[in-house]
Amino acid sequence: MSVSAQNDLNSFSNGADSLLQARMNARDAEALRNKENYSAKSTRFTYERNFKYNNIVFQNPDTIPDNMHRVSYYESNNYLIQNLGNIGTAQRSLFYEVPKVIGRTSGYNAYNPFYTTPDQIRYYDTRSPYTDIKAYFAGGGRAITDITFTLNDSTQFNIGGSFKALRAEKQLAYLTRGDRQVTSNDWNIFGFYRPQKLKKYLLLFNTTQFKHTVQEQGGIIDPALQPEPPNGDALSFFDYEDANVYLDGADSYDKRGGLHLYQQYDLDSIFQVYHTLDYVQQIARYNDDYDLRGYDRYIYDDVVNTEDSTRTINDRNFFSDFSNEFGLKGRTKKFSYTAYYRNRILKNESLRSSSEAYSSAMEANEVEHYVGGTLRQQITPKVFLKATGEFMFDGNYLIEGDFSSDWFDAKYSRVVSQPSFLADFYFQDGRNWISGFENETSDNLEGTIKISSNRVSFRPFLRFNRISNYIFFNQDRVAEQANSDIILLTPGLHFDYAITPKLKWSNSVRYNSISGGSASNYKLPQFMALSQLAFKNVIFDGKMIVHTGIDVFYQTEYEPLAYDPIIQQFYLQDSFVSDDFAKIDLFVNFKVGNFMILAKMGHVNQLGTNGYFISPNYTGARRTLDLGVRWLFFD
Repeated sequence: MSVSAQNDLNSFSNGADSLLQARMNARDAEALRNKENYSAKSTRFTYERNFKYNNIVFQNPDTIPDNMHRVSYYESNNYLIQNLGNIGTAQRSLFYEVPKVIGRTSGYNAYNPFYTTPDQIRYYDTRSPYTDIKAYFAGGGRAITDITFTLNDSTQFNIGGSFKALRAEKQLAYLTRGDRQVTSNDWNIFGFYRPQKLKKYLLLFNTTQFKHTVQEQGGIIDPALQPEPPNGDALSFFDYEDANVYLDGADSYDKRGGLHLYQQYDLDSIFQVYHTLDYVQQIARYNDDYDLRGYDRYIYDDVVNTEDSTRTINDRNFFSDFSNEFGLKGRTKKFSYTAYYRNRILKNESLRSSSEAYSSAMEANEVEHYVGGTLRQQITPKVFLKATGEFMFDGNYLIEGDFSSDWFDAKYSRVVSQPSFLADFYFQDGRNWISGFENETSDNLEGTIKISSNRVSFRPFLRFNRISNYIFFNQDRVAEQANSDIILLTPGLHFDYAITPKLKWSNSVRYNSISGGSASNYKLPQFMALSQLAFKNVIFDGKMIVHTGIDVFYQTEYEPLAYDPIIQQFYLQDSFVSDDFAKIDLFVNFKVGNFMILAKMGHVNQLGTNGYFISPNYTGARRTLDLGVRWLFFD
């Protein structure tokens, strides 16, 4: 496919918007100058939200190897999450996540980070077939494969797909090669269509499928509960593959799939109509044949009620969401707007049993109605103000203001959201609740000051959350609602200093404060810091790059949330303290042409039989050698 076949009309523009058309013409001219040399400059992508909010911004694929070595989710999220020490295990943000949905959700969200949602889909405009292959091989039998392929049939049609696979062998109680803890597949097909005879119409589409299976282990058995080995060796929390764990044969399962369509029709540059259709379903399961005469009792004693010591526990939850949104939108030279109505048809079914004599089933069907809109104002060429509001007929709402400039960014939101189905009701032998919780309310503020010079980037920031009616899971692993406010305050600093043109020192520091009448219901390390000293050299016009150095992460002691695999929830505990620790990694990221490679020695400061904890009874990864490659094809 030649560039000249596409130089008359940009794939995403009908010519109605002069500002957009000018931007497209500049991109097309750049592509024509490089028509014999397909590269990242001839491939670009955007997101659905940019069409919806009339803010068409394109990006080229990232071809820089910087920080490619941060392979695991713990590292790639800058250590601001909690998991169970292995890739693909249950995961949560340490910091309060402002709800994106003010209505009902299933409540089963421990594996959300591994599922690609429609808002994360990239829509490509390619002048040649584009392929991006990533393969990471972390120590301990952990692997991540991520492949994307897309092509334009013409300026009217693009189609592509991506596939991501996680394979992680057990880091604890490991038996032999192939003894996996996590098996996960996540794939999607996406594209756009603009009919040649109806150029004012645009369709974006994607379908997603996700299947995630985890062999749950319950954590390392406390050495104080185990008999002393006959050989006289001392038991430790840091035996890793030789550790003894609470559960054997328990598994969690999360399967999701959906269809998403976005279509718009341009009446003119100021008025467009659009429609979004979204269907997604989720099946969450937990199964185990337990034996209360063994260590299983430390997991199940409080949540099953049976005279028999050996039974099977089965938890199954089905959730579906079918939604339609109809809206009007448009833009002028200074502002853009949207106004919409949306409805959601929800279904939630649960089936739970822990013995032949006990079984419970519940079903809920609800319909939700929303109205909302946005207004984005361009005050100056570099200053923007965005206001968003969404209101649910039952009284929930979201209001948000977002200010951005080249020296200061700030965002404020107030969100009133409904409890999830799981928080609202649960019935299991020995543990159940019908909560009748009030809506959770939060006021959320983020601000960053941006000061830069040739060698220094100085960005102090502040994060503030005030949460009323906070919903959490208590020490008994039962849903509970706080009776007073929780106030989270995190001042911090991002500081970068170019010691020389090739040597850079980067730092991110956070101080976390928790106050309010229900402060004891939220846990955070008081101090967290991530620092990197890296050497970077670029030669041959960017075709060869080396990025090498050292990462150091440190956090203070605190009481992390424990994890209940039955309901896939992190819950409060007050008997286990994660000591303060430092983790040091050495790395090298290298690029030659369109091929990149990484090598990293993680946790090099581990000496002897010690380590650190991410969650109670779950150790972080031991010292390992991680390798990875990325290969880009533009033709």
